[in-house]
Amino acid sequence: RGCRVSGCGFQVRGRGRAGASGFTLLEILFAVTILSLVSTVTFMTFSAATSAWQRGTTLADNLHHGDFVIQQLVMGLRSAYYPDGTKGAGAPEYGFWHEDNGEGENAEDEICWVKLGGALVGRDSSFAETPHRVRFLLEDDEDGDSAAAVVAWRLQGQPEDFDPDELDPMFLSKRVVGFNCRAAWELDEDGEIDWLDEWEETNKIPTIVEVSLYVEPIVEGDDPVEMKRVIGLRVGELAWK
Repeated sequence: RGCRVSGCGFQVRGRGRAGASGFTLLEILFAVTILSLVSTVTFMTFSAATSAWQRGTTLADNLHHGDFVIQQLVMGLRSAYYPDGTKGAGAPEYGFWHEDNGEGENAEDEICWVKLGGALVGRDSSFAETPHRVRFLLEDDEDGDSAAAVVAWRLQGQPEDFDPDELDPMFLSKRVVGFNCRAAWELDEDGEIDWLDEWEETNKIPTIVEVSLYVEPIVEGDDPVEMKRVIGLRVGELAWK
């Protein structure tokens, strides 16, 4: 069964390959192309997410440094000291000194005043609870990089040959690339703060100080991040009685 004799030969019935299946070369290439595109998109998405996370981490770190410095600066200014009862010309040794060095993100101002407490000098400082003068400025650190720095010294009891310019600065953060300051002691005719870019009343202290820190940008070439505070100095009223 399954075959017939016809003449001198055989005629065989066999099963064909019509039901067989497989991938052609074109289909394989198409599948590889799709897989490559999916892999590329996945990598780009992951790379973008990683880059955004790194940028966010860097920004948070920079802002943390800037926030620490500006909080110390604010607390230091709020703890400004001026002797009560001073009349006339004031007290130059307790005055507020300000050196104006530019504007905006390129500013490198310097301020100096007398204060009490551990802000900027540390609570463990031997003169933290006595009147001491502090200078806040931008100074080159041991690596030659500009950084926010503080120089501090006891106001009284210094030897005759004492020179504060010979003191080593304490560096707070090299993430701070600019510092600008304005001061005022009264309002103008319109009731607005009459800001002075440079404080010249060195024998007295202002009643209001505005400080602006500029923190280095995430990407080189971008604008620095500005952090600004306006601080009222209640003790400033003593200097103007």
